[in-house]
Amino acid sequence: MSSDRVSLYGFINAKLRAKIGLMRQSKVIENLLHASSLVEAVGVLRDSKYHAVAEAYDRTGDLQQMELVLLGMEISMYKEVAGYLEGSSADLIKHLLGKIEIDNLKNTLRLWYSSIMRQRPIRHRSEYLFKDTILSPIDWTALINATSWETVGTALKDSPYHATVTAFSEQDLQQSGLFSLETELDRMWYVHLMECVKTLKKADEEVATSMILLEIDLRNLMMLVRYGWYHHMDADAVKRLLLPWGKVVSSKESEAYLRQNSSERNPHAIINRYYPGLEEQQHPGSVQGDEASVLETLKIEGYLAERRKAIYQRMLSQDPFTIGLSLSYFFLFKEETSMVKAILNGKYYGYEEAYIRGVLV
Repeated sequence: MSSDRVSLYGFINAKLRAKIGLMRQSKVIENLLHASSLVEAVGVLRDSKYHAVAEAYDRTGDLQQMELVLLGMEISMYKEVAGYLEGSSADLIKHLLGKIEIDNLKNTLRLWYSSIMRQRPIRHRSEYLFKDTILSPIDWTALINATSWETVGTALKDSPYHATVTAFSEQDLQQSGLFSLETELDRMWYVHLMECVKTLKKADEEVATSMILLEIDLRNLMMLVRYGWYHHMDADAVKRLLLPWGKVVSSKESEAYLRQNSSERNPHAIINRYYPGLEEQQHPGSVQGDEASVLETLKIEGYLAERRKAIYQRMLSQDPFTIGLSLSYFFLFKEETSMVKAILNGKYYGYEEAYIRGVLV
């Protein structure tokens, strides 16, 4: 390993481990959980690194404005870490940031679709969209105010999403909605992600590949459960949703699962094939049909999230001179901001601490 590489990752290792240490020492999550109301929870944030979130509440009294500040903090976090790195490693971090940009684009297109194509008066919700530059030169204001599909394309003309978005016509959206377009945007991001990983130096490539294939396997498993079981999609439709990497997509077990009629598919069996330990939930007699399926799907998603968390936690004890520590830090940071968001929502709706704590676990 070159001395430059040791020096670079030694610096990053020190910076990120200090941040991770502060996250672990912080009592902000516990203090938020103990808060008796949303106002008291905001008080907890005021004396923490999330003080900007509290300030948003002071200005607006609006929970969604607080969530927008949390999103801005996440974007800044990616940019900060990218600034520590150089070359292909920095490019990978920027590409990871691109997923936030795509999600923001999808939210903006949903608003446009509902307002223009479905004639629902919800344009006021544009104030909850992120409008500053994330990564690409997108004119978010023009996109939000677009009155036609052609204008949408114009607002994206200098972005990497232009070709994917404009490949769909207004008639396509009228007939099928946004689902296929959103799926193609996600697929495009993953294709470019895999290309980006190949440009890394060997040690970084190995670590990044293993973590990304993990993410892809978890995503494909959720597609098999959510669409192959809960939504009863036929096999061909589900296969079009799966990403073509990892072990799940090409396994005999997945193929056998999809060959079954949707009513016969067992989501627990396909999950336990890869992550043993998921038990089938016994719902009370009052919970049946769609409600039971929703609860089961949420349970499975939570179970997979726990498996994912354990793997990222293990990454912290492995070779510090790779990009793995940065990937683990992203996960921990996002996990904490997600918990902050969930707790604030729980306090807003008046849920008890025990209930909110149960949802977070």
